[in-house]
Amino acid sequence: MLRPHLAHPWLPVVVIGAALLAGCQHHVTIDKSTTLATVNGERITERDYRDYIRARELQEPSLPDNPQARRVVLNELINRVLLAQAARKAGLERTAAVHVALKEDRENILARALLKRFLATHRVPMSAIKALYRKNILTTPHEEYEARNILVATRTEALSILQKLHHGVPFSVLARRYSLDGPSADKGGELGWFSAADVLPSFYRALIQLRPGQIAPQPIKTRFGWHIIELQAKRPYTPPSFSAVETRLYRSLEQQSVDNMMAAMRHKADIRYAPTS
Repeated sequence: MLRPHLAHPWLPVVVIGAALLAGCQHHVTIDKSTTLATVNGERITERDYRDYIRARELQEPSLPDNPQARRVVLNELINRVLLAQAARKAGLERTAAVHVALKEDRENILARALLKRFLATHRVPMSAIKALYRKNILTTPHEEYEARNILVATRTEALSILQKLHHGVPFSVLARRYSLDGPSADKGGELGWFSAADVLPSFYRALIQLRPGQIAPQPIKTRFGWHIIELQAKRPYTPPSFSAVETRLYRSLEQQSVDNMMAAMRHKADIRYAPTS
């Protein structure tokens, strides 16, 4: 298992998407930036404008930096405020669907803010990145592997699929029908070429026991589920340079740091699952 963009001239998509969230993020502090317009007494500020532009550019082409473009964006902001005011006046905040959406948006914004602060104060040191490079890249066997994979939830299901393979059902047919690994399932289970550092240890240990063309005799357990593995080919492998994988290794260690933080938070929290029916 591999470790794993104007819809309408006056109401662009970002008005009800990312830009709305961006506009919510700064109300916890006093906005002292320049007032660009007021709408029924509600200020639209330079900070509102900058937040909106950043969110808008995630989904729309950038506008030129000129007075005409600024007026277009400012009018979009005015439309957004007018719509929000009308929604509040109509009592839409109190409807179930809007209430739930606002709650979700608030929680998403707060969660992103905490993660951003955590990552800013727990930066991965270069020494850790280089150590991971030596451990996971330089010391791995200098071979690449091409394999197919069928991922299912239970060992019983995996054994059933192995029986179908032994009775001649093509691997690709079974992968498309049963595999939970979406990207590879669409390709008949094909994982392409990868090295030992790209897969989980239990997957790798099973893989290196196989000859090209051979299917692992037993399903392999990982945190993703149960795998049926077929080794298709292998070839010599030249490890990438540190600069070529530095960003990937950094993100991996960053994710590990976040995972550890979440594990500690869950350990301290009083979490109670409702009984299943």
